Amino acid sequence: MRTMRQFSAGCALAAGLFATALPHGAAAQTCNDTLIDGILYGYVAVSVTSLAFGTYGPAATNAQQSNFVVTVFCTGGIGGGTLPPFSIALSTGSGSFSQRVMKSGSYALDYQIYTSAVLSTVWGDGTGSTSTVAGGNNGLASQTITGYGAIPARQYVTPGSYLDTLMLTLSY
Repeated sequence: MRTMRQFSAGCALAAGLFATALPHGAAAQTCNDTLIDGILYGYVAVSVTSLAFGTYGPAATNAQQSNFVVTVFCTGGIGGGTLPPFSIALSTGSGSFSQRVMKSGSYALDYQIYTSAVLSTVWGDGTGSTSTVAGGNNGLASQTITGYGAIPARQYVTPGSYLDTLMLTLSY
């Protein structure tokens, strides 16, 4: 008789912020960190919640799913502003885009992150069969985007706390 044990799994997402300045004379409603006629306007910022799967039961017949939220927003500046067009890319973490991996010491647990709840398109950097997520240019000062994670069923690995860290890159 095989004893089933459960364990916790999660993925931390670290935000990387890359910005490009607007040319002199750009519209005042921008939220880019831009000096226009001696006035410093705000900038685009990002906050990210962790992807926490909770306790994983290896005997489950379906993939265990969870989600995380990325919020992109204008901060500082004069009179708020609106988001410019942007894209969000995710790194591979400890694995690859074909199979991300959480680790507990030398043990590994496969998982993946997708751009929608139907779990069909891998969220990556746009290379191979991955896609980035686009937003902004919508007249809003903030936008929330949800990412979807899944751990495939029936992975009989050693119990423990499994973790992976990905880099999120916001480009605008």
